[in-house]
Amino acid sequence: AILETAISITTERLSVVLRTNTGGTDSLTGEGYSNVSLTQLRRYAGEIYSMAWDAAVGLDEKERDQQTNSEEEEDASSAGPITQGKKLLDLIVYPQNMPNSPPEGWIDLRPDLSCICSHDSITGWISSNDFATGSGRKYASKEGQGLGGLRAHVDAVNAERKVKGLQPLVALHVDDWPDGAEVTGDPNVVFLEDEDAFEKIRASSNSSSDQKEETKSGLTGSSIIGGTAIPATSLYSSVCVGGTFDGMHYGHRKLLTLAISSVQPISGRLLIGVTQDEMLTHKAFADRIPPLEERMAGVLEFIGNLAPGMKNRIRCVPISDEYGPPGQPPESESYPGLQNDFDALVLSHETLPTGRKLNRYREDTLGIPPLKLLCTQRTEPHGMSSTALRRIRSS
Repeated sequence: AILETAISITTERLSVVLRTNTGGTDSLTGEGYSNVSLTQLRRYAGEIYSMAWDAAVGLDEKERDQQTNSEEEEDASSAGPITQGKKLLDLIVYPQNMPNSPPEGWIDLRPDLSCICSHDSITGWISSNDFATGSGRKYASKEGQGLGGLRAHVDAVNAERKVKGLQPLVALHVDDWPDGAEVTGDPNVVFLEDEDAFEKIRASSNSSSDQKEETKSGLTGSSIIGGTAIPATSLYSSVCVGGTFDGMHYGHRKLLTLAISSVQPISGRLLIGVTQDEMLTHKAFADRIPPLEERMAGVLEFIGNLAPGMKNRIRCVPISDEYGPPGQPPESESYPGLQNDFDALVLSHETLPTGRKLNRYREDTLGIPPLKLLCTQRTEPHGMSSTALRRIRSS
């Protein structure tokens, strides 16, 4: 959200400050050392560049869609850099604590800087006239929200810039904040790519019922699967995943692969829901979406090659409502032969808000436990989207 907003209003240089836990007395979690490794910093920096490319090209796609859907060509002033016919932005990522990377304070005082774009929930805003940069535990009024927020931070930066004779900066707050950006307090959300994802799952799965289930399935402690140690708490007995699965692009394959990897061996089951045709009429290039039967066949072919040993433990069904089988009352016959005994849902970051909404519905309306939401990142960036494939087919 921050990248897309910043790219949409930047014409020359975009500096991305990647804040990290500094460790010691400034550590948000109280460790005496930084819990972010150099390998993680390098990976995060690389991911930012990839996300920035997706955001830049994605903005171009939005602009082309607007022009296609309007009778007169719209002004391209808010389009991405490629649509505008310009070179890509001068993008520089500054991971804090990476060797030889300058501190955030140096970037704030650059003469060519004109705006700081961010969100109030970014941890550790430092907002005083004496010192206006960095992050740390002693500056956070509460976990996940820094003292003062963006506006106060920029005011403090401007106080420093005034002393040095520099022009003041504009604070641009990102209002369209994705649901997945603030889910650290939700014990039911686990990002599968996190290195400590298994620890997060274990910490939130220590109830007696979970322990009984692990013992019943014979997966107490850790299991060795294919020579790899797999914590029992990272596997589930009844997993579901859903989507349009139009074209079976790489994002779909990634999602299904992670779903397969989350199912308990021998006894675990996987349900794959495929959206029915009548629910897709609002999609861009809807006339290019293959029929339900073709999309389900593509899913089954991929799954058959990916996990041939699970053939009898996988079901693929059409779904005709927002939540599918996991959102049905226990006694419902909407999906014959299916029991709503699911304990995990694999989904993308883009659909995480719907997953959390489903959990609230399960608890508040159906009176059944929430699902563990196993979330994977970046299944729909440019180059891995169904819309892009349909655009190609329509050209």
